[in-house]
Amino acid sequence: MVNNEAWFRSEVLDTARNIARIKVGYIMIALTVLGCVTMITGKEAAMKDQMLLSDAEKKAKWRAEVEKGQEAAVRKSQ
Repeated sequence: MVNNEAWFRSEVLDTARNIARIKVGYIMIALTVLGCVTMITGKEAAMKDQMLLSDAEKKAKWRAEVEKGQEAAVRKSQ
């Protein structure tokens, strides 16, 4: 059996572990920031979606009124 200590010094292994820990920490920070941005934009989109629904309802009412007006005009012309 070959001892890993014979091939690498403990300082080298500690440095490699610390570098890996730092990289994992940076990745976790980036994912946290990305998650926060996603949540904020998702909430804004949900609010806009509610606004869009009310706009869609208004448009549906307007279309119904226009159709009623057109039907009334057709009845008068006949």
